[in-house]
Amino acid sequence: MNLTKILRNHSRKLLMVFMGLLLVAFLIPDAIQGLGSRERGYVRQYGQAFGRQIKDRDLDQARGDAQILTRAGLENIPEGAVRHYYLLSQEAQRLGIRVGREEVKAFLVTLGQQSPFWQPPEQRLKELQRASRRSYNEIYDAIGRWLAIDGLTARQATGLINTLPRQELAYRDRMQEADARLAIVDDKAFLAHVPEPTEEQLQAFFDECKGRRKAHTEAELVFGYLLEDRVQIEYLTVDPRKITGQVTVQAAQVRRYFEENASRYTKPDPLTTQPVDGRFPQVPMTFEEARDRAREDFRAARAIEVAQSLVNQMYNEAHRPWSTMPRDEAGFSEAPPDEPVSFRDLQQRFSGTYDITYGQTGLMDARQLRELPEFGMAGMLMGQQLVELSELALRVKGILEADPRDNKPVLNVMEPAVVLTYMRDPRTRQWSSPQQAYLFRVTDARPSAPLDEMGPRREDVVADWRLAQARELARQHAEALAARAREVGLAAAIEEATELKQILAEADLAASGPTPMPSQAQSHFAQDLEPFTPQRLTRSSTFIQPRVGMVKDLPREIFALAEAPVDEAAPHRAAVFPQADQHRWIVAELVEIKPLYAGPFEEQLAASLLDARQRGEEMRQFGRLWGQPDYVAQRTRFVPPEWAQPARDQAPEAP
Repeated sequence: MNLTKILRNHSRKLLMVFMGLLLVAFLIPDAIQGLGSRERGYVRQYGQAFGRQIKDRDLDQARGDAQILTRAGLENIPEGAVRHYYLLSQEAQRLGIRVGREEVKAFLVTLGQQSPFWQPPEQRLKELQRASRRSYNEIYDAIGRWLAIDGLTARQATGLINTLPRQELAYRDRMQEADARLAIVDDKAFLAHVPEPTEEQLQAFFDECKGRRKAHTEAELVFGYLLEDRVQIEYLTVDPRKITGQVTVQAAQVRRYFEENASRYTKPDPLTTQPVDGRFPQVPMTFEEARDRAREDFRAARAIEVAQSLVNQMYNEAHRPWSTMPRDEAGFSEAPPDEPVSFRDLQQRFSGTYDITYGQTGLMDARQLRELPEFGMAGMLMGQQLVELSELALRVKGILEADPRDNKPVLNVMEPAVVLTYMRDPRTRQWSSPQQAYLFRVTDARPSAPLDEMGPRREDVVADWRLAQARELARQHAEALAARAREVGLAAAIEEATELKQILAEADLAASGPTPMPSQAQSHFAQDLEPFTPQRLTRSSTFIQPRVGMVKDLPREIFALAEAPVDEAAPHRAAVFPQADQHRWIVAELVEIKPLYAGPFEEQLAASLLDARQRGEEMRQFGRLWGQPDYVAQRTRFVPPEWAQPARDQAPEAP
């Protein structure tokens, strides 16, 4: 049959097929384009930096680098910190800071020589290559980008620390001394002169303070009665110490435990009769010698494992309804529709061979949570950072405000979580050896709020009101004393202040009576008024002896008196300074500022430039500041994405 006849007999069918192919040819590009647009719609925006949008694909390399660095043990970069690491990496790249592969190899060799915990580079790289499934060059490049960030920080630090003007200023603040006379006027000495408050005065004072927290500073007293954020908790735990006697161990397990921990079992060398450096040399014990110790050590370790396993099983039961629930943009999981698993039921179901402890608290703030015996010391370990129970329990929906820079875990009310108590290795200062596990959940969360009425804090309100009034009386006397000191000098002004001295003497007498007031016990009000010269007063002083103690701004303010105008009627440089958080006023007279000489400064400058330890610490301090998220965000002009809540506080200025 020829081709012409085939075409003629099937022309209608062929025409339909041809038209169908044309239709597909026209529709497929539109379908592909639509699919592409939908794909683009699903790409998550992570904000804007360097004048452009940051998307998922931009962070892919940073995620890969983070995995390699974490596996290599160089730096733990959790998922929540990948964006921050990306910004740092891009910043270094855009400024032309790059570290080549040969430099990375040299770095790894040096690291292996200096760190006893770092395996030889060849062995570590092989393990890293197998675990990450990356080529050696990809691993070198990832470490190189990490080193470039460190290199940029070092270059910036070199240009900012240890400059001559900074050295001169630091030397002046540390070494230049002032000759000054000080006197103390204590607020509490005036409590006896404060009348009892009226109900109207108390209510007005309470209304003023009820919406804020107590926050005294050197400058002023700030009373507050705002209730702190509080949560109520219930928990289940198995105490390993209580079940140790119930744990059975086998001889083979004890021997294996001894062999794995042989370095722990030593005895004094019997051939040595004299100690070396105060200690007798140790030699290994045989298994027969250490059998009893090893058995009890293994039994204790096994009890910890059993206890944690039970807690993990209960957690799996309690968390199962939560495991499939979606999380919102702030990271909070939605609550399951069904009733939460009862902790009391879990206690009964899993109690058998071993006792399970159930506990619950009342509403507690962070301080009260920290004070809970043992449970208050538990936490969730993230890298080498321990998120303590007192923080984790308050990271709950209804209290915690969302922050896109935050990568710590968050909880919903009734959402179960596990915290553990840890031991810190005294040799490495690293967290290790979890001891006791606690399954807990927040059953009630109350955000910070003002008290509805004064009643529960009435005694505190009365005491605070009286102290505020006493402070005002003390201020009036201190300012009058300073004004007179500017005319005749501080010593002469105190000699003339007969009324003030009488008040202070009466307060001392009342404090030493048969029923002294607690706030006035062991007072020395009159003695503190006598002028004295600080032992060594510099601008950077943080402790003034005698009498004053810890200070913050006072030394610089005393030095600043040298710049105050002086007239003939008031030739002395004197002023009064608040020490509100210590409930007193300091009246100070500056006599002179002692001069500095170039020779000692030049000698110290030369010594400081040679002090590698001091310079290294300054570099580390700058590095911590340089890498802070707020500063990085400012330098890179980072703008959070629309789905993220904007930061609550304004970022500080970049260094």
